[in-house]
Amino acid sequence: MDKPEIIAQSGRVLLRFPVASDRDAFVALRRSSRAHLEPWEPIPPSGLDLYSPEAFDRELTNHNTEREQRWLIIERETGQLAGRIALTNIERGPFQNGRFGYWIGEQFQGRGLMTEALNLAVSHCFRSPEQGGLGLHRVCANIVPRNFRSRRLLERARFVQEGFSPKYLQIQGVWEDHERWATTNDISTT
Repeated sequence: MDKPEIIAQSGRVLLRFPVASDRDAFVALRRSSRAHLEPWEPIPPSGLDLYSPEAFDRELTNHNTEREQRWLIIERETGQLAGRIALTNIERGPFQNGRFGYWIGEQFQGRGLMTEALNLAVSHCFRSPEQGGLGLHRVCANIVPRNFRSRRLLERARFVQEGFSPKYLQIQGVWEDHERWATTNDISTT
């Protein structure tokens, strides 16, 4: 049995890397939450069905690379998989930045679990490598303006809106406007 590496934990959630034995729970949660998640998700250029077992293979392959980190959100009380946070497009050098993407299963929404998980993820990103973190200076997230839950989440996590990009990203075949949000290690720790 594969033992998952825990990245961070709080009172109600923990973040950890996915392992092969998470496949069934991941696919089941994605499928049961499809109507809740689909309006906000781009269709990958490969045409990959994001609700398939093959989508979980992508999670396993990219869960801990130089350019990507993917962490499952586990509800500590029940041990259930509640969602996932991905940090992608990690850039080092003078930028030290990464971009968040996240989702939570429909039955877990509205309970503050994603807020707790995103705060853990941001702290992990800003913690130095010597302390087990990623040592980034800045993290960002881009959201569809009508995604009010995501906006409130980012505000609670001390992100600030930096800008607006018309027709920024194709979501379900439609070029959607996006708000650009970010926080830096000096904002989040003050």
